Amino acid sequence: MEYVPILAERERIAEDILTNKQLIIDYDRTRNANREALNKLKKEKDEKKVWVNLGEFFIKMDKNNVKTYIEKDQESLDSGISSLRETVKEKMAELEKLETGDDKISKGFKLRGISSDELYNITK
Repeated sequence: MEYVPILAERERIAEDILTNKQLIIDYDRTRNANREALNKLKKEKDEKKVWVNLGEFFIKMDKNNVKTYIEKDQESLDSGISSLRETVKEKMAELEKLETGDDKISKGFKLRGISSDELYNITK
């Protein structure tokens, strides 16, 4: 009965994929909230200190410090999302390999987006 371990492995990989996709959604929501906060900070021209919610506390902090903190958080979220997307691609390839028994990976799994530099060079 070697079929049962294969099914268990497929189930584990599929669950990892779903968990990672949900994490991507959660990180993206946080990233959108951060973007809204940065836009709000840009509109607050005359304020030097702003109120910030840090967990259970509201603290009045220097606007520049808050902006720096949010930008660092954005970078961290962006790298986390990129990492999770790569992990999802790898897990999908692994799942396809288990399902088909074939070592060949579909061409669609290796696709990546065009960077702004590549797009600029294309339009020249």
